[in-house]
Amino acid sequence: MDDLVLLHAFPLDARMWDVPGALTPSLRGSGEPDLDTVAAQVLGVLDERKLDRVVLGGCSMGGYVAMALLRRAPERVKGLVFVDTKHTADTPEAAANRHAMADRVEREGVGEWLADAMLPNLLSPDASDTARASVRTMILEQQAEDVAWWQRAMAKRPDSTDVLESLNVPSLVLVGEHDKLTPPDVAAKLAVTLMHSTSERIEGAGHLPPVEQPDEFRFRLERWREQIGV
Repeated sequence: MDDLVLLHAFPLDARMWDVPGALTPSLRGSGEPDLDTVAAQVLGVLDERKLDRVVLGGCSMGGYVAMALLRRAPERVKGLVFVDTKHTADTPEAAANRHAMADRVEREGVGEWLADAMLPNLLSPDASDTARASVRTMILEQQAEDVAWWQRAMAKRPDSTDVLESLNVPSLVLVGEHDKLTPPDVAAKLAVTLMHSTSERIEGAGHLPPVEQPDEFRFRLERWREQIGV
């Protein structure tokens, strides 16, 4: 899978992926908050690795970054994997909530309050203790400046309907059965926006199927790649 690139969710890092052989960069904010900046960083990684065309995947925020990359360089992508993400922009209320969290992180830093606020929305009610401990650890180990930057960048992201409708590459849309943030009906709307999409639900998972159901996630991903030949 040396041509598979997976971009992580907020507020986590590359450790959320358990996919041997995949390139899983950790996303970092720099300068004015804008996901286009991170997309440029990912393209830089592809250039360093001499990867001309890749299967690009993203979970939640990682999906938003993937869409930003598609705006810059769609020719670099031969297949897409969207996991628990959406193609629409934030509502004014959602954007305001992101800015409020960014402000609090800058005042108080990353702490248990952030993990306690995020975990119920990231994991299903039946998530294992191992999954909960892993996600909590990742959240607590993030830098406050990155968390605030990500939130502000996501708050200003554009609607990506136009860029997705014009793509002529195969896409896999996966969603956790119990996802509260981007539930299955949101994934269905994303799937119909894409020209050549396969849409599947992963049972027993919330917003982070690669963490809660890593074996099932890998199975769905590998089966799709075999079926469509990318």
